Amino acid sequence: VSGGSGDSLLGAARQAGADVFLTADLRHHPATDHLADGRPYLLCGTHWATEWVGLAPLAARLEAGAARRGRTLTTRVSQVVTDPWTLRLSTGS
Repeated sequence: VSGGSGDSLLGAARQAGADVFLTADLRHHPATDHLADGRPYLLCGTHWATEWVGLAPLAARLEAGAARRGRTLTTRVSQVVTDPWTLRLSTGS
């Protein structure tokens, strides 16, 4: 799993023996070239969706790190979806 654009990690995913690689914003040619050589299969989510899931754990780590240093840090993870893909049209009849 790679948040955001992960086509620079395609080789590492293959070397790790992954069956599937989940990332976002894959470019056509790097993805096509990668698949020509086999696995891992590619799942491409939206950029926001693949990064947003990591924000709450990151916020918790930041707060815990501050607490270990005797500081108080309050974080808020935005609930605003920033994916540009807001319109979906049916391709069926």
